Amino acid sequence: MSLADLMRKGSLRMFATATLATVATHEAASGATVAEVATVAVANSPGAKVEDDPTDLDRWCWPRSDAMNGAEIDRLVSRVELFVGRGVTLIDATALADSLVRRDREGDDRWACVECANLTNRRCATWRRAGTGGPIVPTDLATTLQRCQGFVFVDC
Repeated sequence: MSLADLMRKGSLRMFATATLATVATHEAASGATVAEVATVAVANSPGAKVEDDPTDLDRWCWPRSDAMNGAEIDRLVSRVELFVGRGVTLIDATALADSLVRRDREGDDRWACVECANLTNRRCATWRRAGTGGPIVPTDLATTLQRCQGFVFVDC
Protein backbone atom coordinates (compact mmCIF):
# COMPACT_ATOMS: atom_id res chain seq x y z
CA MET A 1 0.00 0.00 0.00
CA SER A 2 1.43 3.37 -1.01
CA LEU A 3 1.67 6.51 1.12
CA ALA A 4 -1.00 8.14 -1.05
CA ASP A 5 -3.36 5.20 -0.38
CA LEU A 6 -2.83 5.57 3.37
CA MET A 7 -3.42 9.32 3.18
CA ARG A 8 -6.55 8.84 1.05
CA LYS A 9 -8.01 6.41 3.58
CA GLY A 10 -7.24 8.79 6.44
CA SER A 11 -5.03 6.20 8.12
CA LEU A 12 -2.21 8.66 8.73
CA ARG A 13 -4.38 10.71 11.07
CA MET A 14 -4.54 7.76 13.47
CA PHE A 15 -0.84 7.81 14.43
CA ALA A 16 0.21 8.97 17.89
CA THR A 17 3.45 9.00 19.78
CA ALA A 18 3.39 6.11 22.23
CA THR A 19 5.74 5.40 25.10
CA LEU A 20 5.42 1.95 26.56
CA ALA A 21 5.95 1.47 30.25
CA THR A 22 7.78 -1.56 31.58
CA VAL A 23 7.25 -3.59 34.69
CA ALA A 24 10.12 -1.63 36.24
CA THR A 25 7.97 1.51 36.29
CA HIS A 26 5.01 -0.16 38.01
CA GLU A 27 4.54 -2.17 41.13
CA ALA A 28 5.37 -5.75 40.21
CA ALA A 29 2.22 -7.76 39.82
CA SER A 30 2.21 -11.41 39.18
CA GLY A 31 0.81 -12.33 35.81
CA ALA A 32 0.36 -8.69 34.59
CA THR A 33 -0.81 -8.36 31.01
CA VAL A 34 0.60 -5.92 28.47
CA ALA A 35 -2.61 -3.87 28.70
CA GLU A 36 -2.11 -3.48 32.46
CA VAL A 37 1.54 -2.42 32.09
CA ALA A 38 1.47 -0.24 28.96
CA THR A 39 0.76 3.48 29.14
CA VAL A 40 0.52 5.98 26.30
CA ALA A 41 1.98 9.49 26.32
CA VAL A 42 1.08 12.04 23.65
CA ALA A 43 3.60 14.74 22.77
CA ASN A 44 2.71 18.26 23.92
CA SER A 45 3.20 21.32 21.77
CA PRO A 46 4.96 23.98 23.88
CA GLY A 47 2.66 26.86 24.77
CA ALA A 48 -0.36 25.34 23.06
CA LYS A 49 -3.63 25.70 24.91
CA VAL A 50 -5.55 22.71 23.67
CA GLU A 51 -8.24 20.84 25.50
CA ASP A 52 -7.32 17.20 25.85
CA ASP A 53 -10.08 15.82 23.65
CA PRO A 54 -8.97 12.38 22.49
CA THR A 55 -11.69 12.35 19.80
CA ASP A 56 -10.21 15.43 18.08
CA LEU A 57 -7.66 13.92 15.69
CA ASP A 58 -6.43 17.37 14.66
CA ARG A 59 -5.81 18.74 18.16
CA TRP A 60 -2.02 18.95 17.67
CA CYS A 61 -2.14 19.99 14.00
CA TRP A 62 -2.24 23.31 12.14
CA PRO A 63 -2.79 26.01 13.35
CA ARG A 64 -1.37 24.82 16.68
CA SER A 65 1.72 23.31 15.02
CA ASP A 66 3.19 22.84 11.55
CA ALA A 67 1.65 19.37 11.18
CA MET A 68 -1.03 19.12 8.49
CA ASN A 69 -4.57 18.66 9.77
CA GLY A 70 -7.01 16.19 8.25
CA ALA A 71 -8.56 18.66 5.82
CA GLU A 72 -5.10 19.69 4.55
CA ILE A 73 -4.11 16.04 4.05
CA ASP A 74 -7.32 15.34 2.13
CA ARG A 75 -6.75 18.43 -0.04
CA LEU A 76 -3.11 17.45 -0.66
CA VAL A 77 -4.13 13.96 -1.85
CA SER A 78 -6.84 15.41 -4.12
CA ARG A 79 -4.39 17.89 -5.59
CA VAL A 80 -1.78 15.22 -6.27
CA GLU A 81 -4.41 13.16 -8.12
CA LEU A 82 -5.53 16.22 -10.12
CA PHE A 83 -1.98 17.23 -11.04
CA VAL A 84 -0.95 13.71 -12.07
CA GLY A 85 -4.11 13.52 -14.17
CA ARG A 86 -2.99 16.73 -15.88
CA GLY A 87 0.40 15.30 -16.84
CA VAL A 88 2.61 16.32 -13.92
CA THR A 89 4.95 13.60 -12.62
CA LEU A 90 4.06 12.12 -9.23
CA ILE A 91 7.18 13.58 -7.58
CA ASP A 92 6.54 17.07 -8.98
CA ALA A 93 2.81 16.84 -8.19
CA THR A 94 3.56 15.90 -4.58
CA ALA A 95 6.10 18.71 -4.19
CA LEU A 96 3.69 21.24 -5.69
CA ALA A 97 0.77 20.05 -3.54
CA ASP A 98 2.98 20.36 -0.45
CA SER A 99 4.01 23.91 -1.39
CA LEU A 100 0.33 24.77 -1.88
CA VAL A 101 -0.35 23.82 1.75
CA ARG A 102 2.13 26.53 2.77
CA ARG A 103 0.61 28.94 0.22
CA ASP A 104 -2.88 28.39 1.64
CA ARG A 105 -1.68 28.91 5.22
CA GLU A 106 0.13 32.15 4.34
CA GLY A 107 -2.77 33.56 2.29
CA ASP A 108 -0.64 33.86 -0.87
CA ASP A 109 -2.81 34.97 -3.84
CA ARG A 110 -0.79 33.21 -6.55
CA TRP A 111 -2.02 30.09 -8.37
CA ALA A 112 -0.58 27.37 -10.59
CA CYS A 113 -2.09 26.70 -14.02
CA VAL A 114 -2.64 23.03 -13.09
CA GLU A 115 -5.17 24.27 -10.49
CA CYS A 116 -7.18 26.17 -13.12
CA ALA A 117 -10.41 25.01 -14.73
CA ASN A 118 -9.31 26.68 -17.98
CA LEU A 119 -6.41 24.24 -18.46
CA THR A 120 -7.26 21.13 -20.49
CA ASN A 121 -4.66 18.86 -22.10
CA ARG A 122 -1.95 21.47 -21.48
CA ARG A 123 -4.03 24.06 -23.36
CA CYS A 124 -5.20 27.28 -21.73
CA ALA A 125 -8.69 28.39 -22.76
CA THR A 126 -7.98 31.98 -21.67
CA TRP A 127 -4.39 32.28 -22.86
CA ARG A 128 -4.87 35.77 -24.33
CA ARG A 129 -6.24 37.10 -21.07
CA ALA A 130 -3.59 35.16 -19.12
CA GLY A 131 -0.82 36.53 -21.33
CA THR A 132 0.96 33.20 -21.82
CA GLY A 133 1.83 33.95 -25.45
CA GLY A 134 -0.06 30.94 -26.81
CA PRO A 135 -2.58 28.29 -25.86
CA ILE A 136 -0.02 25.55 -25.11
CA VAL A 137 1.23 25.83 -21.52
CA PRO A 138 4.67 24.30 -20.85
CA THR A 139 4.83 22.02 -17.79
CA ASP A 140 7.27 24.27 -15.94
CA LEU A 141 4.93 27.25 -16.35
CA ALA A 142 1.88 25.16 -15.44
CA THR A 143 3.41 24.33 -12.05
CA THR A 144 4.76 27.81 -11.27
CA LEU A 145 2.83 29.98 -8.81
CA GLN A 146 1.71 33.18 -10.53
CA ARG A 147 -1.07 35.73 -10.70
CA CYS A 148 -3.37 35.24 -13.68
CA GLN A 149 -6.35 37.29 -14.85
CA GLY A 150 -7.96 34.21 -16.42
CA PHE A 151 -7.67 31.88 -13.43
CA VAL A 152 -10.75 29.86 -12.43
CA PHE A 153 -10.26 27.66 -9.37
CA VAL A 154 -10.84 23.89 -9.61
CA ASP A 155 -12.19 22.77 -6.25
CA CYS A 156 -10.40 19.59 -5.23
